[in-house]
Amino acid sequence: MPHDVNSAQPPLPQMLKSSDFVRKYLAGIFLIIGLILLSVFWGFSYRSNALIKVQLLRQGQAFFEEVVITREWAAKHGGVYVKIDPETVVNPYLLTIPGLKVVIKDEEGVAYTLKNPALMTRELSEIAAKHGIFKFHITSLDPFNPANRPDLFEQSALTSFNAGKKEYFSFEQENEEVFFRYMAPLVTTQPCLKCHAQQGYKEGDIRGGISVSIPATTILKQINVNRVAIILIALGIVGLLYAIMRYVARIFIGDLNQAEQQLQEMASHDHLTHLLNRRAGYQRIAGEMARAVRTQKPLAFILIDIDYFKRLNDNHGHTAGDMVLHQLASTLLEALRDYDIACRYGGEEFLVVAPETSVEQGFKLAERLRMTIAATHFNIETQHLSITVSVGVSQMQEHDSIEDGISRADKALYQAKNSGRNRVCAVGENAAAS
Repeated sequence: MPHDVNSAQPPLPQMLKSSDFVRKYLAGIFLIIGLILLSVFWGFSYRSNALIKVQLLRQGQAFFEEVVITREWAAKHGGVYVKIDPETVVNPYLLTIPGLKVVIKDEEGVAYTLKNPALMTRELSEIAAKHGIFKFHITSLDPFNPANRPDLFEQSALTSFNAGKKEYFSFEQENEEVFFRYMAPLVTTQPCLKCHAQQGYKEGDIRGGISVSIPATTILKQINVNRVAIILIALGIVGLLYAIMRYVARIFIGDLNQAEQQLQEMASHDHLTHLLNRRAGYQRIAGEMARAVRTQKPLAFILIDIDYFKRLNDNHGHTAGDMVLHQLASTLLEALRDYDIACRYGGEEFLVVAPETSVEQGFKLAERLRMTIAATHFNIETQHLSITVSVGVSQMQEHDSIEDGISRADKALYQAKNSGRNRVCAVGENAAAS
């Protein structure tokens, strides 16, 4: 059975689906704002991480300078002598240096051994590492003491120093710990030649470097925690923004849809009778005619005209005429079947198209409508008016256009009016009802 064509709103061919446009527009705004926020948070995270790494670099540089200053003081004074005990032994490599007093004794015969700057550096590093602060290592590509040979990081750094680089640093993992490693070159000074002259070094030569290792596991974990926190905050803000925009969009689109429906109602329905207007009615009728051709089912045209409507307007005013039109439209809708099409055709004319209805059945339907209208009291302010209608009926023929079907119904209507009004006439029949 065909659907209710009066309740269905015909689409407006040039009407933009504004709600879809608004959704896309708001989605675009949300995407842009979201990308901006994510970029800001990413930049903040990147900047924070960079500052932390710069801080590690500054710390490595400071530790390096402290070690260099300590070594310079020790070299300036020819080293430091410490008491020999089970934990402090003589450095055998110092014994190979001609003219160097490695062991001395005081007046009481207590022996002391020389701690040169390199040995001091190593022992200080061991103490610092023991306390978990940092550790440092003096080394060169050709160390005097094999215990000071460089590791892979230090080899790369020393090679870069020979190429003119002033410092070298990176993160390295050792077992489960991560260290920030920093290294800078050691330049040979006059006090250094006391121990290193036999290796061929001259004043101003780069004889090696000092590497500093700073524990960075905790700092890197904190960086990761900060990164996750920033990401979560960013996602939270983006999510909140999405929820707000979705809420606003729902309210706005709801109002917009309501306005669109009202506009579509205004564009497709007659404002006075609330029936389909002629344009919208023609759209629905064209669909039903195509269906009738496809299914080989009959279709009836019923054209209704109010009798003496001009006299009603002249006697009671146009406002009364409008009220009659409105109430008559309501009466039609109540009397018609759900799938019949009703539209306002002209001033006081109404067009009804009845699907799956022959001219004989259309005649009976039109007669029922005529009698219902004649029996209805139209309330016009304090008055109760009765009106009658004349009706013409035709049936769609093969290859008919809408105008063809209406034209035949109009001829039948003309016949009904000429036969005394308040009656129904069908095309090809002389029957009329009063």
